[in-house]
Amino acid sequence: MLASAAAFAEPQQFTLEQAIQTALQRNPDLRKQALLQLSSEQDLVISRSAILPRVDFNASVTRIRQGAGSLVLNGVVVEATPFGIFNNWTGGLQIRQLVFDGGKWWNNIAAADLTVDANKAQVDEERLQIGYLVEQRFYELVRAQRQLAVFADAARRSRDQADFTQSLFEGGRQTQADVYAARANRDNDEVIRLGQERAVELARSDLALAVGVDPSEPLSVIEPSHMMTDPAQPPAMKAAVDVALSRRPSLKAFALITESNRKLASAAKGDYWPQLVLQGNYSRTAGDLGTFDSPPIGQNSQLSGTVAINWNLFAGLNTKANVDKANIQVLLSENDLENGRRNVASDVQKAVAQLSAAKAQASVAQQSQGTAQEGLRLAKRRQEVGIGTQLEVRDAELKLTQAQLNVVGSLVDGREAEAALRRAQGG
Repeated sequence: MLASAAAFAEPQQFTLEQAIQTALQRNPDLRKQALLQLSSEQDLVISRSAILPRVDFNASVTRIRQGAGSLVLNGVVVEATPFGIFNNWTGGLQIRQLVFDGGKWWNNIAAADLTVDANKAQVDEERLQIGYLVEQRFYELVRAQRQLAVFADAARRSRDQADFTQSLFEGGRQTQADVYAARANRDNDEVIRLGQERAVELARSDLALAVGVDPSEPLSVIEPSHMMTDPAQPPAMKAAVDVALSRRPSLKAFALITESNRKLASAAKGDYWPQLVLQGNYSRTAGDLGTFDSPPIGQNSQLSGTVAINWNLFAGLNTKANVDKANIQVLLSENDLENGRRNVASDVQKAVAQLSAAKAQASVAQQSQGTAQEGLRLAKRRQEVGIGTQLEVRDAELKLTQAQLNVVGSLVDGREAEAALRRAQGG
C-alpha cells in the first residue's frame, strides 16, 4: 500500500518535446480551431450545392367524403348522387438546375475554398503559439530552478560563514557584533531561498496549465542538453524578417481571408444580373394506389419543362448596400493583413535584439562569474589569516551570487529569444 502511494506521488517528467506534444493534444484552443476548420469544409460543400441539380419528390393521399345529393336542372331532378368516399393519390418529381446567377455560385465556391485554406493556416498558427507558450514556460521553470540552486549555494555559504565567524569569536579574533552580522546574513539568505522555492512552484503551475495537466499533480522537467550553452548567433535582421513574412501561418491566413472576401464581394455583385434556371416537373394522379403505381407512366400524368429568368430590378438599394458592405470587408481584411505584417516584423526585430543582447551578456556574465569566484576565494583567505574582514567576505559572496544569477538569466534569455525567433518566423 505504501509502495502504491509512493508510485502515485511520483512526479511526471517532461522533456521539452514531450511537454509541447502533450499540450498540442490537450489544448482546448487548438481543438476549437480544428473544429472551425471542419466547419469551414462543410461550408465549402454547401457552396458547391448551388451548382448541383436539386431533385425534390412530393407525394400525398387525400380522402374525400362526398354527401348524397341531387342534380337539378330547370327545376327538375335529373340525377340523384349517392353518398360516397373517394381516395386521391398524387405524386410528383421536380428537378431544378441553376444555369447562371451573375457569377455568385462560382465566386461563393472560390471564397469557401479559400476560407478552408485560411482555417488550416490558423490551425498551424495556433500550434505555433501553443508550442512557443509551452517552451517559454518550460524555460521559466528552468530559470526558477537554476536560480533556486544559486540561492541555495548562497545560503550554504552564509551558514558556513556564520559558523566560521562563531569559531573566530570563540578564539578571540572576532567581535560579538561580527557574529550577529554573520547570523543576520545567514537568515536573510535563507529567507531569499525559501521565497525562490515559491517562485519555482508558481513556474511549475504555469507550465502545468500550459501543458494541460493538473497543477496539483507533481511535475518535473528534464533540461535540454544544450540548455546552458551559449545562445546562437543572431541572423541578419532583413533576412530574418523576409523569412518570417514568407512563412508565418498567420500572414498566410490573413492573405487567404482577404482573397476570400474579394470573392464574396464579386458574388454580391451577382445580384445585379438575372438568374437563369431550368426546371422539369413530372406528376401523376390516381384514384387508387393500384392504378397509381401501374404502368404506363404517361397515364393520369403531367410532364412539364420550364426555363425561368428572374431579375431583381430594384430591391430598395439592398443589393448596393450588400455590395458596399462586402467591399468594406475587403478593406478591413487588407488592413488586418498589413497590421499582421507589421506585427510579425516587430516580433522578429525584438527576438533578434533580445538574442543579440543575451549572447553578449552571457559572455560578460561568465567572465564575471569567474572573477567573482576568485574574489571570494581571496576574501576568505584574507579573513583566515586575519587581514580581511567579514564585510569583505560578504561583499564577495553577494558579487558571486549576482554573477551566477546573471549567467543563468542571460543563458535562459538566449533560449527564450531563440524560441521567440522561431515562433516569429513560423517555426
